[in-house]
Amino acid sequence: MTVRNLDIFRPDYEEGRKRGMEKGMIRNADVVIVGAGVIGCGIARELAKYDLNIVVVEKGEDVSVGASKANNGNIHPGHAVKKGTLKHKLNILGNRMYDRWAKELQFEFQRNGLMYIAWEEEYLPALKKRYDAAVENGVDGARYISGEEAMTIEPELKKLKTPPIAAVWLPSLAHVEPYEVTIALAENAAENHVEFMLNTRVCDIIHEKRVKAVVTSDGVIKTRYVINAAGVYADDISRMAGDISFTIHPRKGTIVLLDKAKPYPYKPQLGFVSSSLEERMAHVKNKESKGGGCCRTPEGNYLLGPSAREVWDKEDTSCDREGIDYALSCCQHEGVGEKDVIRSFAGVRAADFKEDFIIERSEVTDGLINVAGIQSPGLSAAPAIAKMVEDIFLKEMKREGRECRRREDYQPHRKKRIVFRKLSLEEKNELIKKNPDYGQIVCRGESITKGEILDAIDSPIVPKSVDAIKRRTRAGMGRCQGGFCLPVVLGILAEAQKKDLSEINFSEEGTNVLRKIKE
Repeated sequence: MTVRNLDIFRPDYEEGRKRGMEKGMIRNADVVIVGAGVIGCGIARELAKYDLNIVVVEKGEDVSVGASKANNGNIHPGHAVKKGTLKHKLNILGNRMYDRWAKELQFEFQRNGLMYIAWEEEYLPALKKRYDAAVENGVDGARYISGEEAMTIEPELKKLKTPPIAAVWLPSLAHVEPYEVTIALAENAAENHVEFMLNTRVCDIIHEKRVKAVVTSDGVIKTRYVINAAGVYADDISRMAGDISFTIHPRKGTIVLLDKAKPYPYKPQLGFVSSSLEERMAHVKNKESKGGGCCRTPEGNYLLGPSAREVWDKEDTSCDREGIDYALSCCQHEGVGEKDVIRSFAGVRAADFKEDFIIERSEVTDGLINVAGIQSPGLSAAPAIAKMVEDIFLKEMKREGRECRRREDYQPHRKKRIVFRKLSLEEKNELIKKNPDYGQIVCRGESITKGEILDAIDSPIVPKSVDAIKRRTRAGMGRCQGGFCLPVVLGILAEAQKKDLSEINFSEEGTNVLRKIKE
């Protein structure tokens, strides 16, 4: 298939389809959700409120293995999206809903704000344009402020050689670790009776004017409803159900992560309105996508990017020179650069030609709800997307004369995990007395203990790979990127799974860290 002069790769589903049909019917479900990214997991949690048999099918080895783990974690205010689009509406609503999500699900959430700064008169019109866009879009708390007030909000600005003369203050911007949000959603959904089928690919959808069943690589699931949250493969899933109303073309974003030793000096995220910024915005990034800048992650790393470039391969998460150079061009500080990079990674966004979200019941096949084209600001909009899908689903149930009762045992709150490095000395000592595993440091760079890794394994969504442990605990996210802690993590995983060390994967199936030596 060719899209915008790019040959878009499509996987071969036939082998998996044959295998699934041979295995036959494996279970019944009221709803099958395809995809376990932040959108699929958010929808699963939202629908878990009801007395439904819900199955989430994910081709990856864990939740949050696609674009949901490979973005900058910004919860955008909503000033940079086109007014009147679904993106605009759900970005604004989703941003407001994150406080409740964070409180209920216990993930790190920092509402640090965004500030655009100008220190030259010639850039005041560009600054005013950003303010007008924020006001027009209904961004909460948007203000046009003086340079003096900007320095009051962020005292670090006083250290600049030239002080700011004006700024736009958007206090609603927030930061999260995106994989942490997704895992929290999935765990809470699982605690509320949602079943997750990982390492399982959807290969076909049986339909006759309406959805009848989903054929997976592990067998057939009989169901009346399919919610398609398959990211870059959403068009494939829709096509299986007879709906060819949209096409996804992949758009890659490359990000670089810097060592904590080079801390981001500003609490708010800053955008400097200057000639260099305007040139980059005008000439470097994809005109249909915001691309990225620089920010501070909740854990204190300086993050640059992402880029935004059309690619042909939906699985192309490689980091090339062009993408890395773009990310590095976002750096705003002297003395910070490539030498400080500890990791680069890329995610693939699910872009549609309309450059807007597609969230709707299929007009072709009853029982199919498409949630597609979810690129930036998808993470920001995720709570609102989940609520919108819930409303669509309930309307479908009502239209068909079917009752959807609420569960009396639904629990929206997730227990907060112990984060050893953030405890006081007294709390650490007390914890170690109760459980000596918290006294064994596994990852020195991030101060991650054996107790925290065991806690992560004792989860409704069990992490089975090194990468899965990394996303849950940060073991391996320090300067050495697992160079010291990897053997210990392998040992803990092998013991927990009662497997040989050589059987433990780094990430997906077949990425064994060690190879078994034949005797």
